Amino acid sequence: MYLSIHALEIADGLKDALLQADFTIQSILKHGPAEIASIMGIESYVAEIIFNAAKKAVRSNGSAQNCYYHNNNTKSFELIDKLRT
Repeated sequence: MYLSIHALEIADGLKDALLQADFTIQSILKHGPAEIASIMGIESYVAEIIFNAAKKAVRSNGSAQNCYYHNNNTKSFELIDKLRT
């Protein structure tokens, strides 16, 4: 199932900025907060809010099977299914 940026529980202005930067929920999870902050030119705490909202949207929608997230500790990609544990 496809999740839209509009499914994120964040301010509409952030959603608009993400769409203008061509982000999808999957790309948010792939890049991780540090890269989101760098690409968008925003503070790291705002990028963390965006990243956490994307994780929450995927978890609550049950669409984790095709999404990946960036693990900041290992700098590798892992299945987002691990977020459920």
